[in-house]
Amino acid sequence: MAVFEVSVELACSPEAAFEFLAQPENIRHITPSSVMLIFDSAPKRLSLGARMEFRVQAYGVVRSAVHEVTTWDEPRKFVERQIEGPTGSWEHEHLFELTANGVRVTDRITFAPPGGILGLLINERKMREALEDGFGHRHHELEKRFGTPTGAP
Repeated sequence: MAVFEVSVELACSPEAAFEFLAQPENIRHITPSSVMLIFDSAPKRLSLGARMEFRVQAYGVVRSAVHEVTTWDEPRKFVERQIEGPTGSWEHEHLFELTANGVRVTDRITFAPPGGILGLLINERKMREALEDGFGHRHHELEKRFGTPTGAP
């Protein structure tokens, strides 16, 4: 299993960042338009056991996925895990850590590429590159929304 981890520091409280990211509709607004994220079924606000059914475009092909929230520790952490979807496995930890000037939001994704022939085309390196691009965009959008703390990298 591969692990991808990236953080961003924001000039807001952990509660504000958590609340924003706990609403699937907000995720759509901070995801690159090229991904074409469409929620088919999702609650207004996530909670333990909540499921999200969605479609994304990856590598030129639209794929369906279902994720379930398996851990909920508001406002410090929530975890969503792929129940159905295109990758071999996918678990996304959303971590919120209070800092001197705001919050550090960390996204830690543990994943495995798809199996079979698709896995020959979409390997760990390609998935990691897509994650770097996607989360670079996401964090830029979060910085525009919440600002960055003075002295943050």
